[in-house]
Amino acid sequence: MKKELFTEIKDKIKKRVAESRLREAFSLARSLSEGGLAWEISDALNDAELSYRRLLSYAVAGAEDPGRDEMTADLGETILTITDRLDRSNLSKEEPSLYYNIVRYQKANPAETLPTLLDNYKRQCSETSLLEMVASGSHSNRYLSTTSERELLERRIFNLIWTSFPISRGEKEALESVLSSNILPSHAVTLFTWALTMGGLEFYDPARLELLCEMYTQGDSNTSAVALIGLLTIMYRWRDRRFPRRLRDRFNTVRELTSWSSDLKTAYMELTRTRDTDRISAKIRDEIVPEMMKLRPEFERKLATPETVTPEEMEENPEWQEMLDKSGLADRLKEMSEIQEEGGDIMMGTFSHLKQFPFFNEIANWFIPFHSERSEFADIPGNGGLHKIAGMFEGLKFLCDSDKYSLLMSLTHVPQAQRDIVISQLNAQADQFNELRAASLDLATDSRREQIRRQIQNLYRFFRLFRRKGEFYNPFGEVVNLVAVPALVDDVKEPELLLLIAEFYFSHKYWEEALEVFKTIDSISEPSASIYQKMGHCLMKLGRTSAALSCFERADMLDNRSAWTIARLAKCHALLGNHSSALRACERLEELRPDQPSNSMAIGRANLALGRYTEAVNAFYKAFYLDEESGKALRPLAWSLLMDRQFDQSRKYYERILTDFDPKPEDYLNMGHLSLATGRFPEAQNFYRLSILSRPRQAGSSAQSGSEDVPRSSIDSFISDIKADTPALSHLGISPTLIPLIIDSLLYSLS
Repeated sequence: MKKELFTEIKDKIKKRVAESRLREAFSLARSLSEGGLAWEISDALNDAELSYRRLLSYAVAGAEDPGRDEMTADLGETILTITDRLDRSNLSKEEPSLYYNIVRYQKANPAETLPTLLDNYKRQCSETSLLEMVASGSHSNRYLSTTSERELLERRIFNLIWTSFPISRGEKEALESVLSSNILPSHAVTLFTWALTMGGLEFYDPARLELLCEMYTQGDSNTSAVALIGLLTIMYRWRDRRFPRRLRDRFNTVRELTSWSSDLKTAYMELTRTRDTDRISAKIRDEIVPEMMKLRPEFERKLATPETVTPEEMEENPEWQEMLDKSGLADRLKEMSEIQEEGGDIMMGTFSHLKQFPFFNEIANWFIPFHSERSEFADIPGNGGLHKIAGMFEGLKFLCDSDKYSLLMSLTHVPQAQRDIVISQLNAQADQFNELRAASLDLATDSRREQIRRQIQNLYRFFRLFRRKGEFYNPFGEVVNLVAVPALVDDVKEPELLLLIAEFYFSHKYWEEALEVFKTIDSISEPSASIYQKMGHCLMKLGRTSAALSCFERADMLDNRSAWTIARLAKCHALLGNHSSALRACERLEELRPDQPSNSMAIGRANLALGRYTEAVNAFYKAFYLDEESGKALRPLAWSLLMDRQFDQSRKYYERILTDFDPKPEDYLNMGHLSLATGRFPEAQNFYRLSILSRPRQAGSSAQSGSEDVPRSSIDSFISDIKADTPALSHLGISPTLIPLIIDSLLYSLS
């Protein structure tokens, strides 16, 4: 069946299930099953429908059944799962994605089952084989061969866990027996936990969530962090799907753990921080790196001395610090340092271009925890001591696993001298990181936060940088709002936690995201003027002025002495054309903070919009008196005087604008209006001509017919402005019929 048609029917099934119209949902699902000749799935569908018919017969007979609602909901979920299986079966025939390539491979090799592969891997990881490997040494052919075989088997198991759907009872039992034991190496357990997560993001499978609950409670610290991230991202991905009773019971045991609450809050905050990663990477790429490249020749000149300059001497040299300060680079580097201390991912941009090695063509390699016993780092001739360097990299806590692999592989293409410099710098970074960590008052919490952060970075890099990333649902493609997950709502709907999330978005100017979280806080907390202020600010930034006004009015009801709120009320009313209300707000503001130039300006603009020209003149006079140096009040003052028919005074201020300030096209336009109102027609014509000639040229704009100098865009802009001013000219006694004549006469003079 065509993908588009299948999707259309699948959407209808979801809708029918949501409406509890299961008979129609069964009928639609059967049409998909029969069309795809999926007989095995058809049997499961028939069994489910038979159960539904029995339920209906009991219900119609009036039988008491306290579990009826639960069973009905479970049957609805069964229909959705069967539809997913049909969808997968349909796509597996021709879909060219990596996922379905592996599905087709597994279908062609039915003997390669998950229990079989896990048994093989357990044998390879037996205590005897490990001792033999160590005894043989990391430089031997046996070591390299055994390691390569094990890595191949790890990738095959990863792929099978990832693409199995739904996880069968036998597969689930096999995974439980090895993942919660001490048989497998820790890196393999973490890798397979990632595979559970990746498969869970493809299709909703409660069995995977149960296994992730198991790994969260039984796995080591890194595996537990991965399982936590898997649980949260999958639950958010399928937030509209039902938790069966077995999964609900298992998840409730997880929630009873003392670590759950703090882990959840930490993960939520770190998932939120990923929203800022692209901005940080862009800042490094577009601001810091170009500035450093500009300073490079100067640094090289100052460093061109016969003596070796130590890092300590560089830090103490005031000339170099002065160079950094003057360039502005010092401030940017300080900002990056602060972002790093707050937990921002400053490494993403640095390492993104190092993800082109063949190593990263394998999806499993994006998730394998970094460890030195990799075949790529074997201590063999030509490897330049990579095994030893890899051992050192294992202790670098400030890099995620993916970045460690990137960096180490890039070192294989670097001469030994430069390699030593990089290693020295990494050691210094590691020392600094450890010092910061040691200075923390809560080392256990910091360590857990680092573990969760690194695992989120591993996942983020895959979805941003994998060469076939477009084939995957990206959990970072939208805001991970855990409040929307029914099973998590009681855990995360805490004002203190949500306020941290909202403030992060707000401080980094993610207005839409901040607004949504502030709305949630408002729904669960006592009314707060501060929350309404910030919601209003977000809405104004998003251009939703009416909604912003409503928020500011609520804030004003709770705190009617806030000058900030009243100023925003005035601005909203002005933008919406409610000039009387804007004026009242400005008058309130004047009582709170008298003699502020900005408030006098706002009062003047409101009076001007209301046609109260004398009052507008008085307000702008006051603004000009309070802030004469900036000249901000000159233009509105001159215009108000013109509208108030105080022509001499208006001319005085317009002439000052043309003399003392950089005149704009509208200044010449308004002088033309003034000249026209006072009967100086030739002068008006000249000012209008200057207004046209002073307008900026638009790229690609052609000159008017018969003129080589005046762009058509400048003429069109002038005509638009003078037409907009026609009501004002009428107020000054100038006939509207005169305007077209003036325009045509002006155009003749320009041709």
